[in-house]
Amino acid sequence: MSVGGREPGSGAGETLFLAAYVLVFVSAFVALTPILQIVTPLHADAIDPADKTRVLSQAMFWGAVTAAISNVVVGALSDRTRSRFGRRRPWIAAGGVLIVLAYVGIWRSQTPLQLTWAVVGFQAAFNVLMAPLLALFAERVSLARRTTMSAILGVCYPLAVALGSGLMALGPQGEAGRLVLLALVILTTTWSFVLLFAEPASPVAMRRPAPASPAPWALLRPFRSRNFVLVWSGRLLLSTGYALVGAYLLYFIVEAFSSAGRTPEVSHSILTAVALAGVFAVAMTVAFAGRRIRSRKPVALCGAVLLCGASAAVAASQDWAPVVGAFVIYGLGQGAYGSVEMGLMADVLPTEEDRGKDMGLINLAAALPQAIAPLIAVWLQSHDGGIRPLFGVAALCFGSAALLLAGLKAMKPSGGEA
Repeated sequence: MSVGGREPGSGAGETLFLAAYVLVFVSAFVALTPILQIVTPLHADAIDPADKTRVLSQAMFWGAVTAAISNVVVGALSDRTRSRFGRRRPWIAAGGVLIVLAYVGIWRSQTPLQLTWAVVGFQAAFNVLMAPLLALFAERVSLARRTTMSAILGVCYPLAVALGSGLMALGPQGEAGRLVLLALVILTTTWSFVLLFAEPASPVAMRRPAPASPAPWALLRPFRSRNFVLVWSGRLLLSTGYALVGAYLLYFIVEAFSSAGRTPEVSHSILTAVALAGVFAVAMTVAFAGRRIRSRKPVALCGAVLLCGASAAVAASQDWAPVVGAFVIYGLGQGAYGSVEMGLMADVLPTEEDRGKDMGLINLAAALPQAIAPLIAVWLQSHDGGIRPLFGVAALCFGSAALLLAGLKAMKPSGGEA
């Protein structure tokens, strides 16, 4: 892509593009996380206070199934898109608009079924944006900057969680006002990005004919690689842990600290803020030390271990202070794994032509847990398990991911990578 006539590889042009890419990446998750962690849980509570966990879990499950399918499908379609606007930009622009329309659906839903359909529509819209955005990382981030960019992008999700939580706590308190604010964020950033950063008219990939639709079994071809399987499976388990902690944290706060003298939204913003501090501490260290990091495996493994310990501590804690401390450790673990996650994913892609599809396939490991977590929650609720045991299950997921990552063959960054 070019900026002001400069190609991304031309120093200032590349830096400006990467900064804009990070901004869109953050805004995409700001558009996502408050919806799944605050707006939808509160909406489910308003629809059926007595059975809010089941209502939320049903919506989250079918939304996650939709996310898993749509990410791969849209990624493959963007691989095959041939237009004067490029392969990825039309999808990114459409995704921003569709997300806003999905917000309207959530706001208007009045029954559990309507809420489920609204969340399904939202997840489909979000992945119209996210699938091509992920493909751009593999296409436009040079090997020389991959470790540094991976570390910066690792901050984006927890940063978005904290920003979204803060917006919900300090911004408009009505659901409609909150959704309008999020709509303005996502439309401003996505459309500024697609209007200012044009894809080149005839890159090598664009001069080739659109690849034929892959045979169904071709989707499984990347799983022939042992490293791909370990990275994919580890991400599946880690994302399941994230989903359990993220989706049910608000309910945990209500259940454990309802008499704390703070609103649940404020308590939620405190925990996400302290976690974010831990994320920044690690991710920025990795970003600045990118050239000296010889292998991503130890960083990822350390992150999974810290996440396991922190989640177990939350599950066992009865007081507010230990929970705050555990979330600092949780942030350190999230920062460590997140700082190398995108790099690990890009490293195991098998081909250049199918980057959109293959990044979507890897992203299944982040989408499927959004369906797995509600099933776990519903099962525990049916056995009167409450919310707290969900954090114990999250600890098991993080610990299992650590075991998988321990078996990963170390993938050293390319020479001179920063």
